[in-house]
Amino acid sequence: MELLDGMQTRKSIRAFKPDPVPRDLVERVLDAARWSPSWGNTQPWELVVAGGEVVTRLTGDMAAAFEQKQPPNPDVVMPQTFPDAYKERYMACAAGLFGTMGIAREDKARRFAHMVNMTRAFGAPAIIYVVFEEGLTVPYTMLDLGALIHGVCLAAHALGLGTCIEAQLALYPDLVRRHLDLPANKKIVVGLALGYPDPAAPANAFRTDREPLDKFVIWVGC
Repeated sequence: MELLDGMQTRKSIRAFKPDPVPRDLVERVLDAARWSPSWGNTQPWELVVAGGEVVTRLTGDMAAAFEQKQPPNPDVVMPQTFPDAYKERYMACAAGLFGTMGIAREDKARRFAHMVNMTRAFGAPAIIYVVFEEGLTVPYTMLDLGALIHGVCLAAHALGLGTCIEAQLALYPDLVRRHLDLPANKKIVVGLALGYPDPAAPANAFRTDREPLDKFVIWVGC
């Protein structure tokens, strides 16, 4: 796959086939992504790849916590409010996805079921957890981790796999650390659902758009 084409065709996958992803294929993805840039080449990232019964048990416990409305306590807190322009794009994403899936705005039960399914990694057979060491400066560390995450998503796409970057998979970091046998000083950023996309799933027909350059690029002296 040509790089620019891959950047333009990658999208979030929200329904996966149950087929396990061979370890050597995951290693090819990560071997490519490790060349992602970081500040001063500090490479402040750690990745934990979970598969098989570990994913089944972990997502089962997280889904149960979510269904029981246990308060989440993510290590990296998501913003609760956005300025209007950003909020509009966020709302348009949700409306477009649910519209593609045939879920009405007033159908709270199906919308909640979608969130539970998200907590189950959309049925992905593998999850890549992005972890960093407690004490690192968060803004720069997040910048570096974002570069790595994008690298993983692009490499997976190039090799016929799909990904979905999920803060939902990091809502209960203590559960994640327990199932993955991680110490308390390893902070969970996000989980990346990884697997083979299900082409028949309505959710995978949806793709967000992007603003044109003139909406966010300022040219100075050129």
